[in-house]
Formats: sequence, C-alpha cells, structure tokens
Amino acid sequence: MIDTRLRHRIQPLIERAGKNLHQAGFTPFQITLAALITGLIAGFFISRHWMVMALVFLWLSGILDMLDGTVARLSDRVSPTGALMDLILDRMVEAAVILGFYSIAPEHALAHLLFLIGVIFNFSTFLAAGALLPNKGGKSMHYDPGILERTETFLLFTVMILWPAGRFGLLMAFNLLMFVTGILRLYRLIQQEQTAVKHDE
Repeated sequence: MIDTRLRHRIQPLIERAGKNLHQAGFTPFQITLAALITGLIAGFFISRHWMVMALVFLWLSGILDMLDGTVARLSDRVSPTGALMDLILDRMVEAAVILGFYSIAPEHALAHLLFLIGVIFNFSTFLAAGALLPNKGGKSMHYDPGILERTETFLLFTVMILWPAGRFGLLMAFNLLMFVTGILRLYRLIQQEQTAVKHDE
C-alpha cells in the first residue's frame, strides 16, 4: 500500500541515484545481487544480535532493491526475466531475515512459520495476477497492489529489531494481513476470470 501510494514522492531521488549508478557502470543485475547479499547479511546480523548493523544492511538492501529497476530502465535492460529474478530474490531476503529472528527466538516458531507460508501464498497470487491481468503500468509486468507491499515488510522488520518484546504480536498481526492481502487478490482474479467467461459467452 505504501509503495503504491507514496512511491511517486521519492521517485525523483531514486531516479537521480539510479542515474549515478548507471553512469558509474553498474548493471541492474549487479544491483539486484547487491540487494540480495546485503539482505542476507542483515539476516545474519540479526542471528548474532547485532541489531544496529542489521538495521543498516536491511535498509541498504531495500534501497538497492528500489534502484535496480530504475537502472534497468535507464540502460534499456527492462525484461520480464529481470523483474521475476528481482521478485524471487526479494523473497530470499525476507526468508533470511525471518530465519535470523527465528534463530534468536525459536519459541516464536509458529509466527515465523506462518510468515513463510504467507509469503508463499501472497507471492503465488501476485505472480498469478501478473500473468493474468493486463499490464497498464510502466513496469515489465503487472504489479498488483495490496494491503501489504515491500515497504510494509521492511517497516515490520525494523520495528521487530527495535522492539524485541513486541515481535511475536507484531508478526502475527502482519501474518493475518498478509493472508488477507492474498485472499483479496485471489478473489479479484476469480472475478476477472468470471467476467471474461461471461464476456465470451
């Protein structure tokens, strides 16, 4: 939701930074890989209780994740394959971070497991929407908005890092909203299919 509604406000800054990276010779894949590596490092830092460094690398990963698509457009390298790779590696970062939290609080295993299940469900409906719904945006595939998007996930991780006592409750509430997001998207897809069938008839 935050990405959909507020991205345009920071897009000029992203464009400027992306232009600098492009001029410096960085490729979209290199930036995507850097976002993955810094995200994995953030998960490792969490597992070691190095929370300040975890926070720094978490948001560095998030910033790089915003920049790879911009550099792809500037270098005329936008492709569905690149977009799909970016989406998959984003999920790997989220998995690494949640595993980092699990390693320091195994008693919250249920919340961590539900998060991973929710990510699988939500990502599946997102990919289905990308494949079945028309692409009316400027990206290489249709990006279906939802209650929870990438920024909300990073904000969750940030609060979990800063507020240990609230981790379980926050994560369970987030999990609920994540399942609601996936269910609503699935409902829209079913409605779209039914409308298409009626139109064909």
